[in-house]
Amino acid sequence: MTTTKPMANLNQSSLNGASVTTVSGEGTTVLSAAAIAAMDKILACPSLPSLPGVAIKVLELTRDPNVSIGKIADLVQNDPALASKVLKTINSSFYALAHPCPSIPRAMSLLGLNTVKAIVLGFSLVDSAKKVGEGGGFDLSVYWRRCVYGAAGARMLAIATKRCDPEEAFLGGLLQDIGVLATFSAMKDSYGKLVAAVGVDHDELAQLERQTLGFDHTHVGAKLAERWRFPAQVVECIAKHHSPQSAQIEYESLVRCVHLGGLAAGALTLQDSRKKMGGFIVRGREWFEFTPDVSKAHVQTIAKNSVELSKMLDLRTGAAPDTTTILAQAHEQMLQANEGIQNEAIELRRSNSELSIKTVTDPLTGAFNRAHFDEQSEAMFTSCVAGKKPFSALFIDADKFKSVNDTHGHKAGDAVLIELSKRLRESVGKAGVVCRYGGEEFAILLPGIGLEKAARVAEILRAGLERKAISLANTGAKANEITVTVSVGVASTDAEEFNFANASALVHAADQGLYVAKRAGRNRVMTCVEAAKSEFAQAATGNLTAVASAVLTGPSRTILLVEDDALASKLLEMVLGKREDVRASFAKSGEEAMEMMIAVKFDVLISDVRLPGMDGVDLVRKLRTDAKSCPGILVLTSADPSLRIKAIGAGADLFVDKMELCSTLDACLDKIFAVKPISVAA
Repeated sequence: MTTTKPMANLNQSSLNGASVTTVSGEGTTVLSAAAIAAMDKILACPSLPSLPGVAIKVLELTRDPNVSIGKIADLVQNDPALASKVLKTINSSFYALAHPCPSIPRAMSLLGLNTVKAIVLGFSLVDSAKKVGEGGGFDLSVYWRRCVYGAAGARMLAIATKRCDPEEAFLGGLLQDIGVLATFSAMKDSYGKLVAAVGVDHDELAQLERQTLGFDHTHVGAKLAERWRFPAQVVECIAKHHSPQSAQIEYESLVRCVHLGGLAAGALTLQDSRKKMGGFIVRGREWFEFTPDVSKAHVQTIAKNSVELSKMLDLRTGAAPDTTTILAQAHEQMLQANEGIQNEAIELRRSNSELSIKTVTDPLTGAFNRAHFDEQSEAMFTSCVAGKKPFSALFIDADKFKSVNDTHGHKAGDAVLIELSKRLRESVGKAGVVCRYGGEEFAILLPGIGLEKAARVAEILRAGLERKAISLANTGAKANEITVTVSVGVASTDAEEFNFANASALVHAADQGLYVAKRAGRNRVMTCVEAAKSEFAQAATGNLTAVASAVLTGPSRTILLVEDDALASKLLEMVLGKREDVRASFAKSGEEAMEMMIAVKFDVLISDVRLPGMDGVDLVRKLRTDAKSCPGILVLTSADPSLRIKAIGAGADLFVDKMELCSTLDACLDKIFAVKPISVAA
């Protein structure tokens, strides 16, 4: 994090001490312990804006997908003043109803639950914020002007693009800067001076906050919204409205609409609007394929809607903007290919490209990387389950890929992986997320898609890859092209008789489906349900334990590796992935290994001696006293030879140098498999 000299007379927290990484503001930000403590102090301030009881109750009720319209209507109608405001708003030109709406229940029937919820929360936020007041350098009307114009813009853009819920966009726009209000209410004059130092361009505020305070208003706002238990997508808008490129993929369009709404607000409210208007045109074209004329028309509509929204919320946001002058400036700017627009486009491409390359993309194949897969699988699983939508994962493995490298060379192998990734991404398009899971294995996340459709997608991918050979030109290979087949495992939250507790369990089931597909002859698709009922299953019970037991008790060796060192674990995983005669699972602690062995009987346990909690020696000793779950061969590893006697004394069949294991795993496995296991505890 870049640091600058703090502003005079501004209370600044020390940035020394432990740090925590968080995603907000401009993507990934390192927050020091002192900054976190200062932010917590702000959130504990008694003068912070707070939601009234009716708003909290509305949020609580709307979290229930089965809540009745009547129940929400009764709640709103119990507050006559609020009900009157809601009806007045619904009947305004902002919502453009064909006929007047006489009641709250009727309004909910016409416009939906989300619309009424957004209106109720909008009025509640405005009312709760009125007690904050103003201070040196902080102009509350300027604050509300940006929020109102941003909210009107986000809602209009959501309607125009049909990419997300307009009322969620409205709430995201209205709430995007709630962290500014919260920070000001806690720090008053000192924060007011910081705001004043920034000047009129709000986008520069977050950067100065991070340089001076160690955190920014997006961190504070997101935490406050979480405390109020706002929906995750609204929290994401608050956290990422300055960094839409880092938004979670399922909320990407929503955050983009909020970000564009903020640019429109700047274009319509700043004296020099050209930079914001240029940004709006550039991003609108890149994200939603808006032509410049369409962008200008949208800005005109946003200006009109913003004036109406200000009246509805009874907020003073200044005179109506002069859109004729603003758009004339934009037109002149486009005709002259103004440097500001060009720089905006270049900067946008550069920042997006750098972020993608550094944080989420596999450099060889162009697919998303394993870290992005882990993050998105959890987020999509949680979101889909909460929204009662299916969620599927595909695991795809190139059949006999080792022979490609052995026969044609690693350059040819790389060419195959690059082409596989390209075809997968082209086939899936925007319906899913393609990731390189590791080695020659790819994974695809399909939010909103159930098992049956996911299996069809998998079969289309498999057949398409088999049909068209892959060129090996310019790789030095012995052949000009090669046909590569894949095996695919499929799992979904709506799979028959499966009840996945989390994304990891679903991913594991897809992986097991892949393994059964390879055992059944390769070049085929196997769902988790089919895998459980296949001839390789010990019993057709249809649950995950049966699948795991089935695939882990065949002719190949099954290994459980217990290793808490991430680098060593990754190294071992890569080498084991190339061996077709072994199937490996990994645990990070002795306790986790014991849990895994309750459901699955492994042939070999290979454990590091030094582990968090139960160490490797204690793990081996415990397994020797419990023959029921004890693997056939127990191996302990360490770089410290003095531990050999202790390891063998605990009942290990073999003690292996850890560095030797990592660097020459193939040779070590041959030595391990040749061991005749001992049958009694030492």
